Amino acid sequence: MIGISQPTFMPWIGYFAFLDKIDKLIFLDDVQFDKRSWQQRNYIKLNKEKSLLTISVKSKGKFDQKISDVEIIYDKNLDLIKKKIFFAYNKAKYYKNYNNEIFDILDKKYTYLSELNIELIKHFTRILNLNTDFDYSSNYSLNFKKENLIFELCKKNNCKEYLSTLGSKQYLESLNTIPETNIKILYFDYKDTIYNQLSGNFISKLSILDLLFNEGSNSINIIRQGFRII
Repeated sequence: MIGISQPTFMPWIGYFAFLDKIDKLIFLDDVQFDKRSWQQRNYIKLNKEKSLLTISVKSKGKFDQKISDVEIIYDKNLDLIKKKIFFAYNKAKYYKNYNNEIFDILDKKYTYLSELNIELIKHFTRILNLNTDFDYSSNYSLNFKKENLIFELCKKNNCKEYLSTLGSKQYLESLNTIPETNIKILYFDYKDTIYNQLSGNFISKLSILDLLFNEGSNSINIIRQGFRII
């Protein structure tokens, strides 16, 4: 089973429930970058409220740039992100188990946003002991768009099943198989699972950081509770 997804920044919990169920993820890195999307930002919990972590990127005059071409702006932005993470989670039970390695990745000064995002995603999969293989749509040099690109990537990989988000059902027209193939299309949903958080009401759909810092090695068990195939 394969999945196809853009490389998002500090993904939410459902992203890793998705990775847990597939054998291979193809990073969709050669499609158009969407500014102010999950590709460059995500939420954490700070002072009992949702707070955005946002990576500054070069986008002026670059409307058509691909995700793989988006460059990071190294001003004081990453320092601010690390400070926000520290103030949000330094009192969390498992903060010291993970923060140094995460900060080391942020400090590597990657040129491209996709490089940073993918390195973080791979790091989190190692922490969670997931066995997902990774590939890149840019490796295939395909001249297709939207669902046709997805279909062609599945064909190239000779997969038996393609797992997609429930939200994709609309643009895939609720197909059960990829046209002219026997490749099954499965859809998944993720139900928010309550776990231990720092003070205040529980907030759902936060970055994986929130779960790891609060639940440590139990994170994978919580991740698996909310997943279901429709």
